Amino acid sequence: MSELISVVDGLDLVVALADGQVSPEELARARSDARAARSRRGHLGGTLVLALLGGTGSGKSSLLNALAGERVAEVSPLRPHTTRPLAWVPRGAEPALGRLLDRLGVDDRVVQDRFPGIALLDLTDLDSIDTAHRERVEALLPDIDGVIWVLDPVKYHDPVLHDEFIAPLADSADQFVFVLNQIDRLGADEVEAVLADLVATLEWEGVKQPVVFAVAADPPRGAPVAVGDLAAHLRDRLDAKRVQLGKVLADTRRTVRSLADAAGVRRGGTLRFEERWGGEVDAIATALAVSGPTPPVVERAVCALEDLVGRLAAEGGGRFGARLRAAFPPERVEEAVRAAAAGMEAEVPRPEGPRVVNPEQRAQAAEVAAADLQRRLGAPLRRAIWERAALAASLAGVTVDAVRAEAALQRDRPAAAVVGEPAR
Repeated sequence: MSELISVVDGLDLVVALADGQVSPEELARARSDARAARSRRGHLGGTLVLALLGGTGSGKSSLLNALAGERVAEVSPLRPHTTRPLAWVPRGAEPALGRLLDRLGVDDRVVQDRFPGIALLDLTDLDSIDTAHRERVEALLPDIDGVIWVLDPVKYHDPVLHDEFIAPLADSADQFVFVLNQIDRLGADEVEAVLADLVATLEWEGVKQPVVFAVAADPPRGAPVAVGDLAAHLRDRLDAKRVQLGKVLADTRRTVRSLADAAGVRRGGTLRFEERWGGEVDAIATALAVSGPTPPVVERAVCALEDLVGRLAAEGGGRFGARLRAAFPPERVEEAVRAAAAGMEAEVPRPEGPRVVNPEQRAQAAEVAAADLQRRLGAPLRRAIWERAALAASLAGVTVDAVRAEAALQRDRPAAAVVGEPAR
């Protein structure tokens, strides 16, 4: 969902542009909201992205096949078997998911229609000879929505997995689901005992209220056991993610409205500056060129530009208005008008005697006066207005992206999925 990424990026931008245009308290609230949106762990898209992780022989590939209802990943008695990561992705997933897989180096991808909105990554075994796996998992967690840790009844206590991965990453346990696979190798009493021991171990390691499923993904005879419960849980996770993303979008729109109100830019930020400035300067430059810089002409010019600054400040309001009045006090306006008049006289000298200026001289004088006023007042005024207009445009852009993202969340919501054991 590229719209959601644009929303988060856009919120950062508007917070930066709002600095100095809203109160420090309003800016601090907006910064906090932007940090919360940016720091959200997981894939910034409508797809729930989960990684299957575990040791050799735990049955990650078999579990993927059971969830898929068909052979997607190859399984083998040779250990380790998963040497190349594989992605099982929904048809029509957002481009952001493809970019994530590219970044993670997952080139093998299988398109599926069974779990709309869910992507599963079958990654390489964690206890194989490659010792760089932990760094890879740590780098993975901020960009995906969760990890399905696949354990087996023999090695579920494997110190490599627990000491090197699960315990150090316990603060990310809200992203974890634990699957005890191959329960067909145990008796009913043994399953309960192993599950109890596993839960106790996870809690001791700092995993609060671990979510654990006991399944048989590929029993020697019959269909997979209890995989449907895991599938239902994943669909619930997808629904929960969409609710969370919807909240991020709703919070962003609230922040944007609050900033727009605080900056006074709900109706745009340009204040029709170019039109108004152009009209005033043309009239002033023409009057100076025709009548010369007489005291009445200069006084009228100063009053006109002071009024323009005052109207812009009043309409902008708030901190913007105060900044504009402070940056362009009457003394600065008067100084600019008198300097422009003097510069015009020096550039286009007038004949002695009665004020007779031919049309060509008059046009040249007006052009000189207008250019001088533009440099002394117009350009700095435009910069101040541009900051406000840029904030207004960015706020509007984030709002549009948020509305589009909310619509995409609704449009891409999967239909009710079938609950039960996948067919083999």
